[in-house]
Formats: sequence, C-alpha cells, structure tokens
Amino acid sequence: CSVEMVKSFLDFGLSFRTGNLDPKIRELVILRMGTLRGSSYELLHHLPAAKMAGLSEMEISAITSTKPSGLNEKLSLMLQLADDCSQLGKVSDSTFEKLTKIFSAAEIAEATLLAGFYEMVACFLETMGVKLDEHGLNWGKVDSESA
Repeated sequence: CSVEMVKSFLDFGLSFRTGNLDPKIRELVILRMGTLRGSSYELLHHLPAAKMAGLSEMEISAITSTKPSGLNEKLSLMLQLADDCSQLGKVSDSTFEKLTKIFSAAEIAEATLLAGFYEMVACFLETMGVKLDEHGLNWGKVDSESA
C-alpha cells in the first residue's frame, strides 16, 4: 500500500469519532464487528474506547457475547444492524424499519458505513497477520490530535 492510501484509510476511520453517532452506539458497532470477526486487535483497542464512551461492563459483555441479551431497545437495534451487515451483507428490511423509528437516516447510514469499515479492518488485519499491540490506544490523545 502507498503511504497516501494508508493515511486516507486511517483518516476515514478516525472520521467516525466526530460523526453523527452517539459514542456508545459507535463503539457498540465496532465491538460487535470485532466480536463477529474474532478480531482480538479491534477488541483490544476498542474496549477502552467503549468504556470511555459510557458503555457499562454489562453492556460490553452482552455486545461481545455470542448470544447477546439485556440491552435496551436502542442498543439492541444497532447490534442487530451490525449482525445483519456481517451475516447478510446488508441491513434487513425488518431491522431497517425498526431503526427508522428511533434513528435518523444519517445515523443509520453512518452505522452501516462503520460496520462495513470495521469488517474490512478485521479482514485486513487477519490477511496481513498484524500482531496485537502490547497496549491499547490512548483514545484521549487520539481525539486531541485529530481535532
């Protein structure tokens, strides 16, 4: 990959941190995609971000479970969006209809892009054999540097 391509890829990923989604929803989608793809790398880096965003230990446990339960309607619907994207390659019509009752079109579109992005990240990390870092990211520093 060229340096420009990698920079554009990272810039696109970081753009989600200042998008339309509530940080809890953003991190839910990322954790769910990491879980569904078995991406230890994504989970290592986003578990701290999920806690920073306000997700509780119980919510994180449900999101990273093979059989999630106990989430409120909003979180459950976004979890279903991530599951649909991963399993069907799109959000199902029934999930989409339910989402439109709670979320704006911009939020649904962004969550779908986010799910696809992190599916791609997991594929890239696995294909390229990227090893786990010793420590997770310092999200406070990442946010201040990208502002």
